[in-house]
Amino acid sequence: MAKQTRFYLGRVLKRGGIDAEKIAAAVEQPVTIEYRGTRYSFIDFEPMSAAGASSGFYAKLVKYKQQGAVTVVHEELHASRSAEVQNLIDVASPFVYVPQFSGIAYRHIWNAMPSDQFERVFKELVETKYQKFFVGCDVEPISDFRTFIKRLSRLDLITELRAKVVPPNPLFGPCWKSLSEYLRKRKLEEAQFVEIGGAGIQTRLKDIAASVQAEDKPTNWPELMEPLLDGVGDAAILMSADGYGRGVVKGVEEGKSVVIRTSENQKSFLFDPDPSPLRLFEIAYDQLQRVSDEQGLEHP
Repeated sequence: MAKQTRFYLGRVLKRGGIDAEKIAAAVEQPVTIEYRGTRYSFIDFEPMSAAGASSGFYAKLVKYKQQGAVTVVHEELHASRSAEVQNLIDVASPFVYVPQFSGIAYRHIWNAMPSDQFERVFKELVETKYQKFFVGCDVEPISDFRTFIKRLSRLDLITELRAKVVPPNPLFGPCWKSLSEYLRKRKLEEAQFVEIGGAGIQTRLKDIAASVQAEDKPTNWPELMEPLLDGVGDAAILMSADGYGRGVVKGVEEGKSVVIRTSENQKSFLFDPDPSPLRLFEIAYDQLQRVSDEQGLEHP
C-alpha cells in the first residue's frame, strides 16, 4: 500500500469582485508568477462533481524552474550526464475546490510546498489574474473545533482576544450568526476585533469549552453555545475557527503566558500523495460536509 500524505482543509475567502466562477477561471486559465528564479502556476485543471454535490474542480499548484537539469544515462560511455530541461517541475501540490462550502483541500508537502506557502501562492496567483484590482482572495485554515476549544479550557485567565473575520459565503454558523449579520448590514469586506484585559476578560469561551467537553453529540454544540455568547470577541474567535478568518487568544496557564492560534489546529486527513482527482474531490466533499454538520453551519 502506498504511503499516504496529509491534506489540509481551508476556506477560500472572497472579497471585492471575486466569486467562485472567477476563482475557477483563475485556475483554469492561470497566470505565472516568479520569485527568485522559481515559478508558480496552476496546472492539470479538471472540473469535478460528486454524487449529490455541487460542482467544483481539481488542479495542482506547481512550483518549477524555467531551466533545470536532470541526470541521464549516456549509453555509449556507460556513464551519467547532466541534461538541461525546460520548465522542470520541482513540486506539484494537488488540491480540490468545493464552492458549496467555500472549501479547499490541498496537499501539504514538507520543505517543498508546506501549507502556509500554498496559501500565500494560491492567493497571489488568483489576485494577480485580475491585476489585484478590487479583488481579494485568502485561504484560511478550518480549525479542529473540538481540539481548539479544549485547548482554551486549560487557560486560567484570558487576557487578549484578536480576530480578523470576513463575511461568510455561502454558509453561516449559528454560534456567530449575529456577527455575520452585522458584517453584512455594514457592508464590510473584513473586520478586525481586539479585546485586551490584563486582569482577565469577561469571556464565555471557557464556558463554551466546558460545554463541548461535557457534550457527547457534536451536532448539539451550537444549541449549547448560542445562549453563552454575549461578547463580540467570543463570536469573532469562533467565526475565525470555522475558517472565516484568523484568531489569536492570549492568556495565562499555570503562571505562564500562552498564545493559542486558530491556525494551529487545522483540520486535515490522510490520502494518496498522487490521488485520483475524482476520489480526492469525493473525500474532500465528505470531510467538509462533516465539518458543517459538526459545527452546525447552515445555508441562509
